[in-house]
Amino acid sequence: MTARRLLPRLARARALLEEEGLAALVSFGAADCRYLTGFTGEAIAVVLTGSESILLTDSRFTTQAAHEAPGTKLVICGTGRDDQIPEILSERLREEGDDVSLAGFDFDYLTVKRWEHLRELLDAAGGLKWKLVDGLVQRCRLLKFPDELEALRLAGLMATRAFAYLETIPVVGRSERDVALDLEVFLRRQGSEGVAFPFIVAAGPRGAMPHGAPSTAVIEPEALLVVDVGAVVDGYASDITRTYATGSVGPDLTRAYELVREAQARAVAALRPGVSGREVDGVARSHLEAGGMSDLFVHSLGHGVGLDVHEGPNLSARSDDVLEAGMVVTVEPGVYLPGRAGIRIEDTVVITPGGAEILTEWPRDLRTLS
Repeated sequence: MTARRLLPRLARARALLEEEGLAALVSFGAADCRYLTGFTGEAIAVVLTGSESILLTDSRFTTQAAHEAPGTKLVICGTGRDDQIPEILSERLREEGDDVSLAGFDFDYLTVKRWEHLRELLDAAGGLKWKLVDGLVQRCRLLKFPDELEALRLAGLMATRAFAYLETIPVVGRSERDVALDLEVFLRRQGSEGVAFPFIVAAGPRGAMPHGAPSTAVIEPEALLVVDVGAVVDGYASDITRTYATGSVGPDLTRAYELVREAQARAVAALRPGVSGREVDGVARSHLEAGGMSDLFVHSLGHGVGLDVHEGPNLSARSDDVLEAGMVVTVEPGVYLPGRAGIRIEDTVVITPGGAEILTEWPRDLRTLS
């Protein structure tokens, strides 16, 4: 990643440090590390101060870190991977001479065991003031910069190509796992860095499991098939679901499908700056309730997407998150009929000043695979 792309991210993070009264932040998450440094390897931690960003990793990644994280100070750690953190903090805070000497530790990615060890190190070092903070870099990541949106658009386009490919290959008579693997290979050949998440290919009764992993079950004719895939471009994910028929599925399932399709359309239309996640979730849920199926919608309406495929903001009945232009979310209402079928329609969407832009545009009518 170029320094030009990193500078606004670092400026945003440092502004939050100032708001929180922190002189330094220590973050341990892989996505946070990539956001602040561009490094894609296994980081131990990132330390951010008012004037420096410091990447801690081990000797396996010396060359990679130098290539991927220009302008970031590199510290190679030995077997005691966290042992250098108190010393680094003490030195940097002393050098910067800031009146504020409080260091924040982002606990979102910390295990209890690791934090207990870090506390012992900090207590032994003495003189350091610290506090735990909750998702500070994740808050920075809520609003996407133009280069992030460019990567998300490309990831969305790539994922829609997987559905174009799906509609050209045989599906009935193959296992769910075989079709999922076919889609993964296709996306990798298209240039996806990997898969955004384990793909879902779930047919018939197995589609009633919202996160059902592909199995050896054979896809039968005259069933509904839920397919959920995502591509990755420059670390940024896309997430799209479509539900297909493999033949005639009957009027009741067709009606349920149309109910979900309309719920999704209404929710997307409700997206705009200033609306809360709870309000948008309520738009879809109310439509399903009017159709007598709200009790079959068993998950939230959506989630944020970026360097993590599940991040903030959240669209749910409990979410107080307020949408802003530049946020990216999924909109994915569904109904799940145990023993029969599942139906979900999902798109990745960016909030714009005037509403929303769908990044995974692909037909939403009930299409048939053979």
